[in-house]
Amino acid sequence: MSLQRLGLVASLAVAVLLLFAPQIGPLIHLDTSIVSEVLLFAIAAMSVNLLLGYTGLPAFGNAAFFGLGSYGAGLSIHYFNAGFFLAIVIGIAAALLGALLIGPFLLRRRGIYFGLLTIAFGQVFYFIAYRMTNITGGEDGMNFPRPLVHLGGTTIKIDDVIFYYLSYVVFFIALIAFWYLVRSPFGHTLIAIKQNEVRVRYLGLNSDRFIFVALIVAALYAGLAGALYGLLIMFTFPLALDWHQSGDFVLMLILGGQGSVWGPLVGALIYVVGKDIISTITPAWQIFLGGLFIACVLGFPKGLLGTTISALLARERESDDSAEAAAALEISVPR
Repeated sequence: MSLQRLGLVASLAVAVLLLFAPQIGPLIHLDTSIVSEVLLFAIAAMSVNLLLGYTGLPAFGNAAFFGLGSYGAGLSIHYFNAGFFLAIVIGIAAALLGALLIGPFLLRRRGIYFGLLTIAFGQVFYFIAYRMTNITGGEDGMNFPRPLVHLGGTTIKIDDVIFYYLSYVVFFIALIAFWYLVRSPFGHTLIAIKQNEVRVRYLGLNSDRFIFVALIVAALYAGLAGALYGLLIMFTFPLALDWHQSGDFVLMLILGGQGSVWGPLVGALIYVVGKDIISTITPAWQIFLGGLFIACVLGFPKGLLGTTISALLARERESDDSAEAAAALEISVPR
C-alpha cells in the first residue's frame, strides 16, 4: 500500500473513531466535554502550526487570539444576549481585530523578536482583561449561559453531546480548509519563506504580505477555537490570554509534529487526555507531563506523527531504490 493511500485510510479511520467518541469515551472514563476540548485545542494548535510549522515564525502568543475569541463570545452573551452562532462570529471578529491591531508591529520582525513581541502583546490583552474587573470579571473571570438555538419554531438546547458533534463538524471543516491552504500556491510560498525568505524576495514576492495573511488566518483559527471553548465551559477568564496558554499550544504542536496537517490533533489528544488522567493521580501532574514532553522531543524529534511519517517516507524511498536497482540489474544481465 502506498503512503498516500495509507494516509487516506488512516484519516478515514480517525474520522470514524471520532464520530463515535461520545459512545467510546465513557468506556475509558473520558467525559464527552474532554473530547470536545481535544478538538478545539487542535484547532488552536493549527493556528500555531500555520505560523511555526509552515512559515517558520515562532508564534508564542497565539493565546491572545484564543482568549479574545473566548471573551468576544462571553461578553456578547453576558451583555447583549447574543445567540449561540452570533456569539461565535463575534468571538472570531474580536480575534481578527486583535490581529489587525498587532499585525503591523510584527511584520518586519523575525526569529526570536517575532516570538517575544507576540508574547508581549498577548500579555497586554491579558492585563486588560485582568484589570477591567467591572466588565470582564477580572481575575475571577466571568460566567455566562450557553444560549439556546432557535431553528424556525424549534428551540434546541445544546447539551454536551450536541456540542461535541458541532465541534466535530467545525474541526473537520477547519482541517480540510487547512489542508487545501497549505497545499495551495499560498501555502507553498509560506514554506518557501520558511526555507529561504531572501530568495522569495528576490523572486519579486512581498513576504511581509504573505506573513500578514498567515497571521490573519491563524487569528481566525485561534479565535474560532477560543469562542467555542468559552461556550463549552460557559466561562471565560484572563488565563485564556496568558503566555502559559500559548505555551500549551506550542507544546501540543511539538508533541504531534509541526508542519503536518494531523499533528495538532495528535498533540492535543496527548496533552488534554494526559493532563486529565495524570491530574487525577497526582497534583504534580505538570512534572510528569513535562517528562512526557522531554521523552517525546528526545525520541521523536519531529513529533510523534512527524517522525512516523518521516520513517515511512524513508522506507518507501528505500523500497523504490531497491526496485530500481533490481530492474537495472535484470536489464544488465545477458540472456
